[in-house]
Amino acid sequence: MARTESAKRAGAFGVSARLALAIVSLAFACGSSEDPPAEKSNPASPPAAQAAPAKDAEKKAPSAAEAEPSNADLVAKGRQVYVSNCTACHNPNPAENGALGPAIADSSLALLEAKVIHNTYPPGYTPKRDTNAMIALPHLAKDIPALHAYLTSVK
Repeated sequence: MARTESAKRAGAFGVSARLALAIVSLAFACGSSEDPPAEKSNPASPPAAQAAPAKDAEKKAPSAAEAEPSNADLVAKGRQVYVSNCTACHNPNPAENGALGPAIADSSLALLEAKVIHNTYPPGYTPKRDTNAMIALPHLAKDIPALHAYLTSVK
């Protein structure tokens, strides 16, 4: 009887472990914000097609203004960051209060940097709520300009 109980527990653990592995794998596959890898060149393709990247490399590098994303691109990226990371507590409409977090539309860049990255407030800022529910999200540091662009675009 003990062997049967042990076998059942081992089988249940195996299913749980496989399920956890599947969830983690799915999260990594779906949650990546990285660009997809570039396609490999086909060795059977004609030499002209393989030489095309060399022509592109000869072109002049874009100026700083051309390399900067447009405001529309920043707003779109910021919306993506907001929906993915903020709407669990803040309202999907950043101009309205959420279940846990206050309305954050039109938040200053200084506030976003302090609160999102360090979970602090800028000097002299009075919080809208006296809760301490938010945690620091330092992995979003590179996305703060986009998040700011989105939050200032919401009316």
